[in-house]
Amino acid sequence: MERTQVVVIGGGCTGTGILRDLSLRGIPAVLFEKEDLAYGTTGRCHGLLHSGARYAVKDIEAAKECIGENAVLKKIAANCIEDNGGMFVYLQGDDAEYVKKFVSGCRQAGIATEELSPREVLEREPNVTHKILRAYTVPDAYIDVFQLTAANAQDAVRLGAVVKTYTQVTQVEIKNRKVTGVHYVDMLTGENGYITCDVVVNAAGPWAAIVAAQLGIGVNLICNRGSLVIFNQRLTRGVVSRLKVPGDCDLIVPGGPVSILGTTSINVAHPEILDISPGEIDYMLGLAAITFPGVSQARIIRAFSGVRPLYSAKTTGTEGGREISRNYVLLDHRLEDGIDGFVSILGGKLSIYRLMAEVTTDLICRKLSVNKECTTDKLPLKPIMAVCSLIEGQNFLPLPALEKARHRLGSDFPLMLNRIKSDPLQAEIICECEFVTRAELELVLEGVITIPVRTISDLARRTRMGLGTCQGNFCGYKAMITAYEKGFWQGEQAKAELEKFLKVRWKGQEKVPYGKQNQQLALSHHLYDAALNGTR
Repeated sequence: MERTQVVVIGGGCTGTGILRDLSLRGIPAVLFEKEDLAYGTTGRCHGLLHSGARYAVKDIEAAKECIGENAVLKKIAANCIEDNGGMFVYLQGDDAEYVKKFVSGCRQAGIATEELSPREVLEREPNVTHKILRAYTVPDAYIDVFQLTAANAQDAVRLGAVVKTYTQVTQVEIKNRKVTGVHYVDMLTGENGYITCDVVVNAAGPWAAIVAAQLGIGVNLICNRGSLVIFNQRLTRGVVSRLKVPGDCDLIVPGGPVSILGTTSINVAHPEILDISPGEIDYMLGLAAITFPGVSQARIIRAFSGVRPLYSAKTTGTEGGREISRNYVLLDHRLEDGIDGFVSILGGKLSIYRLMAEVTTDLICRKLSVNKECTTDKLPLKPIMAVCSLIEGQNFLPLPALEKARHRLGSDFPLMLNRIKSDPLQAEIICECEFVTRAELELVLEGVITIPVRTISDLARRTRMGLGTCQGNFCGYKAMITAYEKGFWQGEQAKAELEKFLKVRWKGQEKVPYGKQNQQLALSHHLYDAALNGTR
Protein backbone atom coordinates (compact mmCIF):
# COMPACT_ATOMS: atom_id res chain seq x y z
CA MET A 1 0.00 0.00 0.00
CA GLU A 2 1.27 3.47 -0.90
CA ARG A 3 2.03 5.71 2.06
CA THR A 4 3.02 9.37 2.52
CA GLN A 5 2.55 11.98 5.22
CA VAL A 6 0.94 14.78 3.20
CA VAL A 7 -1.15 14.82 0.03
CA VAL A 8 -1.39 18.13 -1.83
CA ILE A 9 -4.32 18.59 -4.23
CA GLY A 10 -3.64 21.14 -6.96
CA GLY A 11 -0.68 21.68 -9.28
CA GLY A 12 -0.65 25.46 -9.53
CA CYS A 13 1.95 27.77 -8.06
CA THR A 14 0.53 27.47 -4.52
CA GLY A 15 0.28 23.67 -4.59
CA THR A 16 3.79 23.20 -5.97
CA GLY A 17 5.07 25.88 -3.59
CA ILE A 18 3.64 23.91 -0.66
CA LEU A 19 5.17 20.69 -2.02
CA ARG A 20 8.60 22.32 -2.19
CA ASP A 21 8.29 23.81 1.31
CA LEU A 22 7.23 20.45 2.75
CA SER A 23 10.14 18.73 1.04
CA LEU A 24 12.67 21.25 2.31
CA ARG A 25 11.41 20.56 5.84
CA GLY A 26 11.81 16.81 5.36
CA ILE A 27 8.11 15.95 5.19
CA PRO A 28 7.20 13.22 2.63
CA ALA A 29 4.51 14.48 0.27
CA VAL A 30 2.68 13.61 -2.95
CA LEU A 31 0.99 16.16 -5.21
CA PHE A 32 -2.04 15.30 -7.35
CA GLU A 33 -3.11 17.45 -10.31
CA LYS A 34 -5.99 16.35 -12.54
CA GLU A 35 -4.48 18.05 -15.59
CA ASP A 36 -0.91 19.35 -16.04
CA LEU A 37 1.05 21.71 -13.83
CA ALA A 38 -0.16 25.32 -14.13
CA TYR A 39 -3.11 24.19 -16.25
CA GLY A 40 -5.67 26.13 -14.18
CA THR A 41 -5.68 29.64 -12.76
CA THR A 42 -1.89 29.87 -12.53
CA GLY A 43 -1.46 29.31 -16.25
CA ARG A 44 -4.31 31.63 -17.17
CA CYS A 45 -3.13 34.93 -15.71
CA HIS A 46 -1.16 37.87 -17.12
CA GLY A 47 2.02 36.97 -15.27
CA LEU A 48 2.22 40.24 -13.34
CA LEU A 49 4.55 40.12 -10.35
CA HIS A 50 2.84 42.80 -8.31
CA SER A 51 4.78 45.48 -6.52
CA GLY A 52 1.72 45.94 -4.31
CA ALA A 53 0.98 49.38 -5.74
CA ARG A 54 -2.35 48.20 -7.13
CA TYR A 55 -3.52 47.57 -3.55
CA ALA A 56 -1.84 50.57 -1.89
CA VAL A 57 -5.03 52.63 -1.64
CA LYS A 58 -7.54 49.98 -0.59
CA ASP A 59 -5.50 47.38 1.32
CA ILE A 60 -2.16 48.39 2.85
CA GLU A 61 -1.53 44.95 4.34
CA ALA A 62 -1.97 43.28 0.94
CA ALA A 63 0.37 45.88 -0.57
CA LYS A 64 3.00 45.11 2.08
CA GLU A 65 2.73 41.38 1.40
CA CYS A 66 3.16 41.95 -2.32
CA ILE A 67 6.23 44.18 -2.11
CA GLY A 68 7.82 41.81 0.38
CA GLU A 69 7.26 38.77 -1.83
CA ASN A 70 8.22 40.77 -4.92
CA ALA A 71 11.72 41.18 -3.46
CA VAL A 72 11.92 37.54 -2.35
CA LEU A 73 10.89 36.13 -5.74
CA LYS A 74 13.31 38.37 -7.62
CA LYS A 75 16.01 36.76 -5.48
CA ILE A 76 14.96 33.08 -5.50
CA ALA A 77 13.25 32.84 -8.91
CA ALA A 78 15.31 35.20 -11.03
CA ASN A 79 15.36 32.77 -13.97
CA CYS A 80 11.54 33.03 -14.13
CA ILE A 81 11.37 36.83 -14.03
CA GLU A 82 11.77 39.71 -16.47
CA ASP A 83 12.45 42.60 -14.13
CA ASN A 84 11.19 45.19 -16.60
CA GLY A 85 9.66 47.54 -14.03
CA GLY A 86 6.34 49.30 -14.24
CA MET A 87 4.54 52.59 -13.97
CA PHE A 88 1.12 53.94 -13.06
CA VAL A 89 -0.12 56.75 -15.32
CA TYR A 90 -2.62 59.42 -14.27
CA LEU A 91 -4.70 60.76 -17.16
CA GLN A 92 -6.79 63.84 -17.74
CA GLY A 93 -10.20 63.41 -16.14
CA ASP A 94 -9.07 60.88 -13.55
CA ASP A 95 -9.52 61.40 -9.81
CA ALA A 96 -6.80 63.68 -8.38
CA GLU A 97 -7.59 62.59 -4.82
CA TYR A 98 -6.88 58.99 -5.74
CA VAL A 99 -3.37 59.99 -6.81
CA LYS A 100 -2.69 61.48 -3.38
CA LYS A 101 -3.95 58.31 -1.68
CA PHE A 102 -1.82 56.20 -4.04
CA VAL A 103 1.39 58.08 -3.24
CA SER A 104 0.67 57.98 0.49
CA GLY A 105 -0.23 54.28 0.38
CA CYS A 106 2.92 53.32 -1.51
CA ARG A 107 5.02 55.22 1.00
CA GLN A 108 3.23 53.53 3.91
CA ALA A 109 3.63 50.07 2.36
CA GLY A 110 7.32 50.59 1.55
CA ILE A 111 6.88 50.55 -2.23
CA ALA A 112 9.57 52.63 -3.93
CA THR A 113 8.14 55.12 -6.45
CA GLU A 114 9.53 57.92 -8.58
CA GLU A 115 7.41 60.58 -10.21
CA LEU A 116 7.87 61.00 -13.96
CA SER A 117 6.92 63.94 -16.12
CA PRO A 118 4.69 63.36 -19.18
CA ARG A 119 7.77 63.84 -21.37
CA GLU A 120 9.73 61.20 -19.45
CA VAL A 121 6.80 58.77 -19.70
CA LEU A 122 6.56 59.15 -23.48
CA GLU A 123 10.30 58.73 -23.86
CA ARG A 124 10.02 55.38 -22.08
CA GLU A 125 6.62 54.33 -23.39
CA PRO A 126 5.80 56.00 -26.73
CA ASN A 127 2.61 53.93 -27.17
CA VAL A 128 0.97 55.50 -24.11
CA THR A 129 -1.56 58.31 -24.61
CA HIS A 130 -0.35 61.92 -24.59
CA LYS A 131 -3.14 62.80 -22.14
CA ILE A 132 -0.84 62.11 -19.20
CA LEU A 133 -0.72 64.47 -16.26
CA ARG A 134 1.50 62.51 -13.88
CA ALA A 135 3.07 59.06 -13.58
CA TYR A 136 4.91 57.01 -10.97
CA THR A 137 7.37 54.16 -11.40
CA VAL A 138 6.90 50.97 -9.35
CA PRO A 139 8.94 47.73 -9.13
CA ASP A 140 6.43 45.58 -11.04
CA ALA A 141 7.78 42.72 -13.19
CA TYR A 142 6.72 39.87 -15.46
CA ILE A 143 6.99 36.31 -14.15
CA ASP A 144 6.78 33.18 -16.29
CA VAL A 145 4.21 31.16 -14.38
CA PHE A 146 4.94 27.93 -16.25
CA GLN A 147 8.64 28.06 -15.39
CA LEU A 148 7.85 29.05 -11.81
CA THR A 149 5.45 26.17 -11.21
CA ALA A 150 7.65 23.56 -12.88
CA ALA A 151 10.72 24.78 -10.99
CA ASN A 152 8.95 24.41 -7.63
CA ALA A 153 7.76 20.93 -8.53
CA GLN A 154 11.13 19.82 -9.87
CA ASP A 155 12.99 20.99 -6.78
CA ALA A 156 10.48 19.15 -4.59
CA VAL A 157 10.98 15.95 -6.61
CA ARG A 158 14.75 16.35 -6.28
CA LEU A 159 14.20 16.35 -2.51
CA GLY A 160 12.07 13.19 -2.59
CA ALA A 161 8.52 14.39 -3.28
CA VAL A 162 6.23 12.78 -5.88
CA VAL A 163 4.19 14.62 -8.53
CA LYS A 164 1.27 12.88 -10.24
CA THR A 165 -0.13 14.91 -13.12
CA TYR A 166 -3.32 13.93 -14.94
CA THR A 167 -4.36 12.21 -11.72
CA GLN A 168 -7.52 13.23 -9.92
CA VAL A 169 -8.33 12.62 -6.27
CA THR A 170 -11.77 11.01 -6.34
CA GLN A 171 -12.28 10.63 -2.60
CA VAL A 172 -10.66 11.83 0.60
CA GLU A 173 -11.13 8.97 3.04
CA ILE A 174 -12.20 9.85 6.59
CA LYS A 175 -12.33 7.57 9.64
CA ASN A 176 -13.41 8.81 13.06
CA ARG A 177 -13.45 12.39 11.71
CA LYS A 178 -9.79 12.14 10.66
CA VAL A 179 -8.17 11.95 7.24
CA THR A 180 -6.65 8.53 6.54
CA GLY A 181 -5.90 8.64 2.80
CA VAL A 182 -7.09 9.45 -0.71
CA HIS A 183 -8.40 7.44 -3.66
CA TYR A 184 -7.30 8.61 -7.10
CA VAL A 185 -7.56 7.82 -10.80
CA ASP A 186 -5.17 8.41 -13.69
CA MET A 187 -7.21 10.51 -16.12
CA LEU A 188 -5.35 9.19 -19.18
CA THR A 189 -5.14 5.46 -18.41
CA GLY A 190 -8.11 5.00 -16.10
CA GLU A 191 -5.91 3.25 -13.51
CA ASN A 192 -7.11 3.62 -9.90
CA GLY A 193 -5.03 3.86 -6.74
CA TYR A 194 -5.09 4.58 -3.03
CA ILE A 195 -2.52 6.21 -0.77
CA THR A 196 -2.62 6.61 3.00
CA CYS A 197 -1.62 9.93 4.58
CA ASP A 198 -1.97 12.05 7.70
CA VAL A 199 -2.83 15.40 6.11
CA VAL A 200 -4.56 16.50 2.90
CA VAL A 201 -3.97 20.05 1.66
CA ASN A 202 -6.69 21.48 -0.55
CA ALA A 203 -4.82 23.87 -2.86
CA ALA A 204 -7.09 23.40 -5.86
CA GLY A 205 -7.71 27.08 -6.57
CA PRO A 206 -11.22 27.64 -7.95
CA TRP A 207 -11.87 23.88 -7.66
CA ALA A 208 -11.23 24.02 -3.88
CA ALA A 209 -14.93 24.25 -3.04
CA ILE A 210 -15.58 21.13 -5.15
CA VAL A 211 -12.80 19.25 -3.33
CA ALA A 212 -14.13 20.35 0.07
CA ALA A 213 -17.65 19.28 -0.90
CA GLN A 214 -16.40 15.67 -1.17
CA LEU A 215 -16.11 15.79 2.62
CA GLY A 216 -19.44 17.56 3.10
CA ILE A 217 -17.70 20.86 3.79
CA GLY A 218 -19.17 24.07 2.41
CA VAL A 219 -16.67 26.72 1.30
CA ASN A 220 -17.98 30.05 0.03
CA LEU A 221 -15.68 30.47 -2.96
CA ILE A 222 -16.59 32.88 -5.74
CA CYS A 223 -15.43 31.88 -9.24
CA ASN A 224 -14.54 35.13 -10.96
CA ARG A 225 -13.60 34.88 -14.65
CA GLY A 226 -11.14 37.31 -16.19
CA SER A 227 -10.35 37.54 -19.91
CA LEU A 228 -7.01 38.52 -21.41
CA VAL A 229 -5.73 39.38 -24.88
CA ILE A 230 -2.25 38.63 -26.23
CA PHE A 231 -0.58 40.84 -28.85
CA ASN A 232 2.18 39.63 -31.16
CA GLN A 233 4.68 42.25 -29.99
CA ARG A 234 5.80 44.16 -26.94
CA LEU A 235 3.62 47.26 -26.93
CA THR A 236 5.33 48.62 -23.83
CA ARG A 237 8.80 48.45 -22.35
CA GLY A 238 7.52 47.64 -18.87
CA VAL A 239 4.21 47.06 -17.11
CA VAL A 240 1.90 50.06 -17.57
CA SER A 241 -1.18 50.48 -15.36
CA ARG A 242 -3.81 53.20 -15.13
CA LEU A 243 -3.64 55.26 -11.93
CA LYS A 244 -7.24 54.97 -10.81
CA VAL A 245 -9.51 52.62 -8.89
CA PRO A 246 -8.66 49.14 -10.28
CA GLY A 247 -11.02 48.11 -13.06
CA ASP A 248 -11.30 46.24 -16.32
CA CYS A 249 -8.45 46.29 -18.87
CA ASP A 250 -6.37 48.92 -17.12
CA LEU A 251 -2.91 47.38 -17.57
CA ILE A 252 -0.58 45.82 -20.12
CA VAL A 253 2.14 43.33 -19.16
CA PRO A 254 5.02 42.68 -21.61
CA GLY A 255 6.71 39.29 -21.40
CA GLY A 256 8.98 37.54 -23.88
CA PRO A 257 7.99 38.49 -27.44
CA VAL A 258 4.37 39.40 -26.60
CA SER A 259 2.19 41.72 -24.50
CA ILE A 260 -0.84 40.76 -22.43
CA LEU A 261 -3.81 43.07 -21.88
CA GLY A 262 -6.07 42.39 -18.92
CA THR A 263 -8.47 41.83 -17.51
CA THR A 264 -12.24 41.61 -17.00
CA SER A 265 -14.16 40.48 -13.90
CA ILE A 266 -17.28 38.34 -14.31
CA ASN A 267 -18.63 35.89 -11.72
CA VAL A 268 -19.36 32.42 -13.11
CA ALA A 269 -20.99 29.31 -11.66
CA HIS A 270 -18.12 26.86 -12.23
CA PRO A 271 -14.32 27.07 -12.57
CA GLU A 272 -14.44 25.53 -16.05
CA ILE A 273 -16.76 28.15 -17.52
CA LEU A 274 -14.10 29.91 -19.57
CA ASP A 275 -15.94 30.97 -22.71
CA ILE A 276 -15.41 34.62 -23.59
CA SER A 277 -18.75 36.32 -24.19
CA PRO A 278 -19.60 37.98 -27.53
CA GLY A 279 -18.37 41.54 -27.70
CA GLU A 280 -16.01 41.10 -24.74
CA ILE A 281 -12.86 41.58 -26.84
CA ASP A 282 -14.22 44.78 -28.40
CA TYR A 283 -15.16 45.99 -24.92
CA MET A 284 -11.62 45.28 -23.69
CA LEU A 285 -9.96 47.02 -26.62
CA GLY A 286 -12.21 50.04 -26.19
CA LEU A 287 -11.19 50.44 -22.56
CA ALA A 288 -7.51 49.84 -23.34
CA ALA A 289 -7.54 52.47 -26.10
CA ILE A 290 -8.00 55.19 -23.46
CA THR A 291 -4.46 54.53 -22.20
CA PHE A 292 -3.00 52.97 -25.35
CA PRO A 293 -4.56 54.74 -28.39
CA GLY A 294 -2.95 52.48 -31.00
CA VAL A 295 -4.01 49.22 -29.41
CA SER A 296 -6.81 48.62 -31.92
CA GLN A 297 -4.26 48.49 -34.75
CA ALA A 298 -2.00 46.01 -32.97
CA ARG A 299 -2.20 42.37 -34.04
CA ILE A 300 -3.95 40.11 -31.55
CA ILE A 301 -2.81 36.49 -31.62
CA ARG A 302 -5.17 34.95 -29.08
CA ALA A 303 -7.60 35.58 -26.25
CA PHE A 304 -8.10 33.41 -23.21
CA SER A 305 -9.61 33.52 -19.75
CA GLY A 306 -9.00 32.18 -16.27
CA VAL A 307 -11.01 31.92 -13.09
CA ARG A 308 -9.92 33.63 -9.90
CA PRO A 309 -10.83 31.80 -6.67
CA LEU A 310 -12.14 34.58 -4.42
CA TYR A 311 -12.99 33.60 -0.87
CA SER A 312 -15.86 35.37 0.83
CA ALA A 313 -16.84 34.72 4.43
CA LYS A 314 -20.32 36.05 3.69
CA THR A 315 -22.97 33.44 2.98
CA THR A 316 -24.84 35.33 0.27
CA GLY A 317 -22.06 35.35 -2.33
CA THR A 318 -23.80 38.19 -4.15
CA GLU A 319 -20.99 40.74 -4.25
CA GLY A 320 -19.13 41.55 -7.45
CA GLY A 321 -15.66 40.26 -8.22
CA ARG A 322 -13.85 43.58 -7.86
CA GLU A 323 -15.27 44.12 -4.36
CA ILE A 324 -14.06 40.80 -2.93
CA SER A 325 -10.65 40.83 -1.26
CA ARG A 326 -7.71 39.25 -3.08
CA ASN A 327 -6.27 38.18 0.28
CA TYR A 328 -5.78 34.51 1.11
CA VAL A 329 -7.48 32.46 3.82
CA LEU A 330 -6.05 29.33 5.49
CA LEU A 331 -8.72 27.04 6.92
CA ASP A 332 -7.93 24.27 9.40
CA HIS A 333 -11.03 22.10 9.06
CA ARG A 334 -10.42 20.48 12.43
CA LEU A 335 -11.40 23.82 13.95
CA GLU A 336 -13.90 24.83 11.28
CA ASP A 337 -15.71 21.54 10.63
CA GLY A 338 -14.39 18.95 13.08
CA ILE A 339 -12.37 17.02 10.45
CA ASP A 340 -8.75 16.55 11.46
CA GLY A 341 -5.99 16.42 8.87
CA PHE A 342 -7.77 18.49 6.20
CA VAL A 343 -6.54 22.00 5.37
CA SER A 344 -7.68 24.45 2.66
CA ILE A 345 -5.67 27.40 1.35
CA LEU A 346 -8.04 29.72 -0.52
CA GLY A 347 -7.97 32.97 -2.44
CA GLY A 348 -4.75 34.95 -2.73
CA LYS A 349 -2.78 35.81 -5.84
CA LEU A 350 0.26 34.68 -7.78
CA SER A 351 2.64 37.25 -6.30
CA ILE A 352 2.26 35.88 -2.76
CA TYR A 353 2.09 32.16 -3.60
CA ARG A 354 5.32 31.48 -1.66
CA LEU A 355 3.98 33.20 1.45
CA MET A 356 0.73 31.22 1.17
CA ALA A 357 2.79 28.04 0.90
CA GLU A 358 4.84 29.01 3.94
CA VAL A 359 1.90 29.64 6.28
CA THR A 360 0.21 26.45 5.08
CA THR A 361 3.35 24.39 5.68
CA ASP A 362 3.79 26.03 9.10
CA LEU A 363 0.33 24.73 10.04
CA ILE A 364 1.12 21.24 8.76
CA CYS A 365 4.37 21.21 10.73
CA ARG A 366 2.45 22.02 13.90
CA LYS A 367 0.04 19.18 13.17
CA LEU A 368 2.89 16.70 12.56
CA SER A 369 5.10 18.02 15.42
CA VAL A 370 7.85 18.98 12.97
CA ASN A 371 10.08 21.75 14.24
CA LYS A 372 11.80 23.11 11.16
CA GLU A 373 11.72 26.63 9.79
CA CYS A 374 10.83 27.69 6.26
CA THR A 375 13.78 28.33 3.93
CA THR A 376 11.96 28.96 0.65
CA ASP A 377 12.62 32.69 0.98
CA LYS A 378 16.39 32.04 0.87
CA LEU A 379 17.09 29.06 -1.39
CA PRO A 380 17.03 29.72 -5.15
CA LEU A 381 14.70 27.58 -7.23
CA LYS A 382 17.13 27.26 -10.12
CA PRO A 383 20.29 29.39 -10.28
CA ILE A 384 20.90 31.30 -13.52
CA MET A 385 24.07 30.33 -15.33
CA ALA A 386 26.74 33.00 -15.55
CA VAL A 387 26.98 35.03 -18.75
CA CYS A 388 30.40 33.49 -19.42
CA SER A 389 28.64 30.18 -20.06
CA LEU A 390 27.42 31.68 -23.34
CA ILE A 391 30.89 31.97 -24.84
CA GLU A 392 31.30 28.30 -25.72
CA GLY A 393 27.72 28.05 -26.88
CA GLN A 394 28.22 30.70 -29.55
CA ASN A 395 29.98 28.07 -31.63
CA PHE A 396 26.64 26.23 -31.97
CA LEU A 397 23.74 28.65 -31.49
CA PRO A 398 22.91 32.31 -32.18
CA LEU A 399 23.23 34.59 -29.16
CA PRO A 400 19.46 35.24 -28.76
CA ALA A 401 18.83 31.49 -28.56
CA LEU A 402 21.63 31.07 -26.03
CA GLU A 403 20.35 33.88 -23.84
CA LYS A 404 16.82 32.48 -23.86
CA ALA A 405 18.05 28.96 -23.04
CA ARG A 406 20.39 30.17 -20.30
CA HIS A 407 17.57 32.09 -18.66
CA ARG A 408 15.05 29.28 -19.04
CA LEU A 409 17.26 26.35 -18.09
CA GLY A 410 19.45 27.97 -15.45
CA SER A 411 21.84 25.41 -13.96
CA ASP A 412 20.59 22.79 -16.47
CA PHE A 413 21.97 24.83 -19.38
CA PRO A 414 25.20 22.73 -19.62
CA LEU A 415 23.09 19.59 -20.18
CA MET A 416 21.65 21.13 -23.32
CA LEU A 417 25.00 22.47 -24.47
CA ASN A 418 26.76 19.12 -23.96
CA ARG A 419 24.08 17.37 -25.98
CA ILE A 420 24.57 19.84 -28.85
CA LYS A 421 28.36 19.49 -28.67
CA SER A 422 28.09 15.73 -29.05
CA ASP A 423 25.52 15.99 -31.86
CA PRO A 424 25.33 19.33 -33.75
CA LEU A 425 21.92 18.30 -35.18
CA GLN A 426 20.56 18.85 -31.66
CA ALA A 427 21.07 22.58 -32.23
CA GLU A 428 18.05 22.69 -34.55
CA ILE A 429 15.64 25.43 -33.46
CA ILE A 430 12.27 23.71 -33.09
CA CYS A 431 10.40 26.85 -31.97
CA GLU A 432 11.73 30.03 -33.56
CA CYS A 433 9.51 32.34 -31.48
CA GLU A 434 10.91 31.14 -28.16
CA PHE A 435 14.23 29.66 -29.44
CA VAL A 436 13.59 26.14 -28.19
CA THR A 437 16.22 23.70 -29.50
CA ARG A 438 15.80 20.02 -30.27
CA ALA A 439 18.24 19.31 -27.43
CA GLU A 440 16.05 21.09 -24.89
CA LEU A 441 12.91 19.45 -26.21
CA GLU A 442 14.43 15.98 -25.93
CA LEU A 443 15.69 16.66 -22.41
CA VAL A 444 12.15 17.61 -21.43
CA LEU A 445 10.63 14.59 -23.18
CA GLU A 446 13.06 12.35 -21.30
CA GLY A 447 12.11 13.96 -17.98
CA VAL A 448 15.73 14.93 -17.33
CA ILE A 449 15.27 18.63 -16.57
CA THR A 450 11.66 18.96 -15.49
CA ILE A 451 8.54 17.11 -14.42
CA PRO A 452 7.66 14.51 -17.10
CA VAL A 453 5.26 15.50 -19.86
CA ARG A 454 2.37 13.52 -21.33
CA THR A 455 1.06 15.81 -24.10
CA ILE A 456 2.41 18.34 -26.59
CA SER A 457 0.67 21.08 -24.59
CA ASP A 458 2.75 19.94 -21.60
CA LEU A 459 5.85 20.49 -23.72
CA ALA A 460 4.60 24.00 -24.42
CA ARG A 461 4.18 24.73 -20.72
CA ARG A 462 7.67 23.41 -19.90
CA THR A 463 9.54 25.15 -22.73
CA ARG A 464 7.16 27.87 -24.04
CA MET A 465 7.25 26.13 -27.43
CA GLY A 466 4.14 27.20 -29.36
CA LEU A 467 3.25 30.03 -26.99
CA GLY A 468 4.87 32.74 -29.10
CA THR A 469 3.62 34.63 -32.11
CA CYS A 470 3.09 31.65 -34.45
CA GLN A 471 0.96 29.87 -31.81
CA GLY A 472 2.36 26.45 -32.62
CA ASN A 473 1.85 26.53 -36.39
CA PHE A 474 5.46 25.79 -37.24
CA CYS A 475 6.72 24.00 -34.14
CA GLY A 476 3.81 21.78 -33.07
CA TYR A 477 4.39 19.22 -35.80
CA LYS A 478 8.17 19.32 -35.19
CA ALA A 479 7.52 18.51 -31.54
CA MET A 480 5.25 15.64 -32.57
CA ILE A 481 7.90 14.22 -34.91
CA THR A 482 10.58 14.55 -32.22
CA ALA A 483 8.38 12.66 -29.73
CA TYR A 484 7.61 10.00 -32.35
CA GLU A 485 11.29 9.53 -33.21
CA LYS A 486 12.13 9.20 -29.52
CA GLY A 487 9.49 6.48 -29.18
CA PHE A 488 7.42 8.65 -26.86
CA TRP A 489 4.28 8.05 -28.96
CA GLN A 490 3.44 5.65 -31.76
CA GLY A 491 2.00 6.83 -35.10
CA GLU A 492 -1.73 7.22 -34.40
CA GLN A 493 -1.17 8.49 -30.89
CA ALA A 494 1.36 11.05 -32.12
CA LYS A 495 -1.15 12.28 -34.69
CA ALA A 496 -3.87 12.47 -32.02
CA GLU A 497 -1.59 14.46 -29.71
CA LEU A 498 -0.84 16.98 -32.47
CA GLU A 499 -4.55 17.34 -33.17
CA LYS A 500 -5.30 18.05 -29.50
CA PHE A 501 -2.48 20.59 -29.33
CA LEU A 502 -3.59 22.43 -32.46
CA LYS A 503 -7.20 22.57 -31.33
CA VAL A 504 -6.13 24.20 -28.07
CA ARG A 505 -4.06 26.76 -30.00
CA TRP A 506 -6.88 27.38 -32.50
CA LYS A 507 -9.47 27.85 -29.77
CA GLY A 508 -7.72 30.96 -28.46
CA GLN A 509 -7.12 32.34 -31.95
CA GLU A 510 -10.69 31.82 -33.14
CA LYS A 511 -11.88 34.26 -30.49
CA VAL A 512 -9.96 37.09 -32.18
CA PRO A 513 -10.56 36.89 -35.96
CA TYR A 514 -9.17 40.35 -36.61
CA GLY A 515 -7.08 41.39 -39.61
CA LYS A 516 -3.89 39.46 -40.25
CA GLN A 517 -4.55 37.07 -37.40
CA ASN A 518 -7.64 35.86 -39.24
CA GLN A 519 -5.38 35.10 -42.20
CA GLN A 520 -2.98 33.27 -39.88
CA LEU A 521 -5.82 31.12 -38.55
CA ALA A 522 -6.97 30.34 -42.09
CA LEU A 523 -3.42 29.27 -42.94
CA SER A 524 -3.37 27.01 -39.88
CA HIS A 525 -6.52 25.22 -40.98
CA HIS A 526 -5.27 24.88 -44.56
CA LEU A 527 -2.00 23.40 -43.30
CA TYR A 528 -3.44 20.90 -40.88
CA ASP A 529 -7.14 20.21 -41.40
CA ALA A 530 -6.62 17.81 -44.31
CA ALA A 531 -3.78 15.96 -42.63
CA LEU A 532 -5.61 15.57 -39.33
CA ASN A 533 -8.84 14.47 -41.02
CA GLY A 534 -7.07 12.00 -43.30
CA THR A 535 -7.94 13.82 -46.55
CA ARG A 536 -5.97 15.61 -49.25
